[in-house]
Amino acid sequence: MAMRDSELCALIDRQCDNGIGADSLFSQQRERAMEFYLGEAKGELAPPETDGRSKVVSKDLMDTVEWAMPGIMEALTGADDVVTFKPRRPGDEQAAEDATSYVNHVIYEENEGFITLHDAIKQALIARMGVVKVWCDKSWEEEEERYEGLSQAEVEALRGDPDIEVIEVIPYGEQPSAGMMQGMPPEMAVEFEVVAKRKAEKVKYRVEGVPPEEFRVNKDARTLESAEFVAHEVERTASDLISEGWPKKEVDKLPRGRAYRYEGDELARHDYDGSWDFNADEGDKSQSKIVVTEAYIRVDTNDDGIAELRRVVKAGTYIHENEITDDHPFALGTPILMPYKVIGLGLYDLVEDLQRIKTALTRQVLDNVYLTNNPRTEVIEGRVNLDDLLNPRPGGLVRVKEAGSMREVTVPFVAEAGLAVMQAVDQVRDTRTGVTEANSAMTADSLSKSNVGSEGVQALMQSGAQRIRLIARVLAETLVKRIYKLVLKEVTQYQDRPAQIQINGRWLEVNPREWVNGFHLRVNVGIGTQEKRQQIANLTMLGEAQGRLMEVGIVTPINLLNTATDLVKAMGYHEPERYFSKPQPPQPSGPPPEVQVEQMKQQGRLQEIQAKAQADIQVEKMRQEYQAQQAMGETQLEAQRNELDRQAQAQQAQLKLQYDAQLAQLKMQYEDVDREREREFLRWKAELEAAVKIEAANISSKSKLADSATATATDEIAREVQP
Repeated sequence: MAMRDSELCALIDRQCDNGIGADSLFSQQRERAMEFYLGEAKGELAPPETDGRSKVVSKDLMDTVEWAMPGIMEALTGADDVVTFKPRRPGDEQAAEDATSYVNHVIYEENEGFITLHDAIKQALIARMGVVKVWCDKSWEEEEERYEGLSQAEVEALRGDPDIEVIEVIPYGEQPSAGMMQGMPPEMAVEFEVVAKRKAEKVKYRVEGVPPEEFRVNKDARTLESAEFVAHEVERTASDLISEGWPKKEVDKLPRGRAYRYEGDELARHDYDGSWDFNADEGDKSQSKIVVTEAYIRVDTNDDGIAELRRVVKAGTYIHENEITDDHPFALGTPILMPYKVIGLGLYDLVEDLQRIKTALTRQVLDNVYLTNNPRTEVIEGRVNLDDLLNPRPGGLVRVKEAGSMREVTVPFVAEAGLAVMQAVDQVRDTRTGVTEANSAMTADSLSKSNVGSEGVQALMQSGAQRIRLIARVLAETLVKRIYKLVLKEVTQYQDRPAQIQINGRWLEVNPREWVNGFHLRVNVGIGTQEKRQQIANLTMLGEAQGRLMEVGIVTPINLLNTATDLVKAMGYHEPERYFSKPQPPQPSGPPPEVQVEQMKQQGRLQEIQAKAQADIQVEKMRQEYQAQQAMGETQLEAQRNELDRQAQAQQAQLKLQYDAQLAQLKMQYEDVDREREREFLRWKAELEAAVKIEAANISSKSKLADSATATATDEIAREVQP
């Protein structure tokens, strides 16, 4: 079952009541810290009720904070590279540099970045935490415009402009015939005066401090980024809410009243100069104050078992906005970290007991001085004129009835012992905080009178500066670094077009839409004034050494320019190009530029002619070489052709000889066959003739020979015939 709005509002109210910032103990500690800082004689610093006693309050917390502030602010704002973006992949180096420049521009140019950081850091030093909020403020600006002499078509064009709302159209005369279009109807021949309102959306990235009494965070949070609940409770007027789009009927139902559960710390911050407005007249209902809570809470509103980080803007039980988000817009700085706690300690925690001790000692010393300089008088009752005694007029008389009727009660002067104890307390304070004379208020006179020597003084300054540098580094990591991260997130999410900014005298065009991949952040805490002086001295010596080594050739003008640029930045100036220019290549000596130009033209024409002649010669040479190569090729081709002809003829002759030999051999074979056939024919012929003769003989001797004789002859012939 989804969570109802009333349940979500009740959950947020409980988280606000239980969070850090709402409980009375933490608020009372902030109130007391502010009273200690201002040196107000109240509470634990209240003076004794006896008249005539000192009421002075030692302002150790104020001294410590104010002496620590210059070094910390110098470290965090004295350079443009306190926080720089580094690319996550090759090729993003220029984009990272542009992002650093643009975020610095948004913080320090479009917003009061120095003042915002100053207030947040001072609040953190005094009362443990300083909060800054970063968000994109989208608003509509309206500007009334008046147009005269418009035609009906132009009026309709204005009506069609989505950015312009036409308020009033006033016809005030006929349009002159010279301005009339051909075929225009008479009713169109009128000029108009138009009153319109132009609306334009304005996007501004806001970086502002949040008073500690308006901020809430869950008590078990270890870091602000992983906090499960963060909220900003602030008072808004009913007019502001309605102008931002809140329904008027809902605003009228909202309860009026102050936002904070405990108002003592805000009262302590304003009461010392009378700026507290608790009883201020609201004037009218539109200026009545309404508590608005902007909460970032991890909660499961859709009953899926997974808590999402949601941004909820509410007042009372009415929820105006409820959306899923990926982060909250707050950055919180604390000067002294405590392990596994989002809020650590401040300088108040270090000097609170010492300020009470020193206040008591200071009052005692002053009371002793007062009594020493103005001792009490012992008189004999009835023998001294009390009116004269109580009128301490210089040179005045005191009438007595008897000499020796009055005497001064001597008070031993013990202020020196008290001052020695106060110096011991100061040493303890310096050891705890790191803010000492050696690194804060050291002067040339005090250095000359010091008995620790120059090296000892330098060691004292460096040891004290380490504590200040550590506080600056912690504030940079917890506060400044997240501010840069949040500004980058806002500009990449809401900047829909490139922007132009001026950096060190030059205009730079940046496009935050190209930075969606993000960058790594690196913190470079600046150096103190003493170390800057040492850096300037080192750079000066380096420049002198480079000047002597230029003749050797190991130093170039670019090297000298780099040294000069670093020297200018170390001195605190942000535009080194105003003092040094890039080295130009040496200018050759010779005739005036016009003559040089003409000579260059003539040389160019001469070089062109020479190049053309060389090209012609080269072409002719190439043509001759081609012809020679062609003739040689033809000669070689002819020789190859002749050789082929000779080889063909030789092969033909050889083939002819082979053919003739084969023909002769075949002829001989045919002749042998013919002779054999001739012999066979002759033999057959002879045999045939013999057979004929035998047949003829048989026919002729038929009658003569008997059958036996014929048979015998036949057998003989047959035998002869058989082979």
